[in-house]
Amino acid sequence: MYKYGFTNYFEGKLNFTGYEINQVGPWLNVYISFEIKNVEILPEGLSDPSALAVYDKDGELQEIIAHDEGVDCEYKFTDKEKEQITSYLDSINAEQLMNKE
Repeated sequence: MYKYGFTNYFEGKLNFTGYEINQVGPWLNVYISFEIKNVEILPEGLSDPSALAVYDKDGELQEIIAHDEGVDCEYKFTDKEKEQITSYLDSINAEQLMNKE
């Protein structure tokens, strides 16, 4: 993760702990909770990181937004962190398909 302006940069190894799905109009919001395995002390301004993944009405992932304490924050995810999140989202989709059968 990094703060706008590339300050406080670190590459997190995310350990996913859960998710919550909410439909908001045509948007599907997936709130993702995780722990960061390779960071003992979070940088200043980041205390409880999480993610929000936003899908459009066609089921296409539109954006992955960094949250802190449940709201948007000044941090962004690195490309490698986004890959981890996307992979986790794919496993959620597979899990939901299995539960529907």
